[in-house]
Amino acid sequence: MARLPSLPPGDLDPDQRALYDSIAGGDRAKDASFPLTDESGALVGPFNVLLYSPGVGDVIQQLGAALRFHTELSAPVRELAILVVATYYDCEFERWAHESIARRVGLTDDQVAALRAGSRPDLDAADLIAAYDVCQSILHNRSIADDVYRRALEELGQDRLVELMMVVGYYGLLAQLMGAFEVEPP
Repeated sequence: MARLPSLPPGDLDPDQRALYDSIAGGDRAKDASFPLTDESGALVGPFNVLLYSPGVGDVIQQLGAALRFHTELSAPVRELAILVVATYYDCEFERWAHESIARRVGLTDDQVAALRAGSRPDLDAADLIAAYDVCQSILHNRSIADDVYRRALEELGQDRLVELMMVVGYYGLLAQLMGAFEVEPP
């Protein structure tokens, strides 16, 4: 059971309601990759947590929307990174929300299963290999080995490498929030 009660729309103060509307009516809702609300209309996953601090929560959700919908990073690279983070933090909600997206953007069932198991998937695209290696390096070593960094620069370019690190950091934050407040998939 989650440590924070779900906040249905009728129980929200004006700041919370503005944040709710921005999440439930923004790019995530248009994308419709997974349900954003439960049967009572309350936001699910990290979005309910963000309502408890709407000023900061809004900034965080804006960052997430920018990283998902407004970067140059390819969708397969982004989703691979999210699933690496989900496995690292053992975050079931991120797996629930993003495994189907990963498949939709081109990752195979075998690749998704390998990521879930914490093993290196069979990847043939150089950008995916570079992204996987960078994610593993930063998560497990808190830095990126020089050879891994050079390959990532070659395959992704500087701007997309920066975006990749932002994805890792953002989804790490969400995973930590959900771990702290025991948030599970609906």
